[in-house]
Amino acid sequence: MDTPTLIWIIIGVIVVAIIIVVAVMLSRRNSAKRLEAQHKKAEGLREDARRTEMAAREREAQAAQARADSATAAAEAEQAKARAAQAGIEAERAAATIDDHASDAAKLREEQAEKLRKADEVDPAVTTAGDARDDRTGNDRTVTDRDATDHDHDATDRRIVRDNPDAVTYDRDTRDVDGDGRRDDRPTSV
Repeated sequence: MDTPTLIWIIIGVIVVAIIIVVAVMLSRRNSAKRLEAQHKKAEGLREDARRTEMAAREREAQAAQARADSATAAAEAEQAKARAAQAGIEAERAAATIDDHASDAAKLREEQAEKLRKADEVDPAVTTAGDARDDRTGNDRTVTDRDATDHDHDATDRRIVRDNPDAVTYDRDTRDVDGDGRRDDRPTSV
């Protein structure tokens, strides 16, 4: 073999080796770029996954808040029902005491009427003849000091009534009208 051929073979091997080295380097560079690209893509996917997780946690928090609000509303509704039931019970108690109060009031009115009747029996200034009640008002007719000073002849009428209760009559047809426009309903003696 001759030297030029050998040189050419060595040059060919060196060129092939350089080509292989360049190819390997380019391949590694492409591989590094590819890995970098894959890494960036993975980071993007991870960031997207974090955003999705945050959105999911936010939705879960909203769902938990909605459940809590629903439970609170249900509890408030139950409390309102309980208050309504309690108010109903209180109303029934109050209604039950109405009859008691009414009967107590009737008893007190009877006691009052009895005390007034006894006071009228004891008081010498009160006319107690038979049914000496004012026909217009249904009230007992009493003689006060003012009536006695306004009408001097009332004293005579009281004595007549006290001494002779049967002598009292009301002459409705012949009642006098006083100067102030009121009717004079004094008993007249027969």
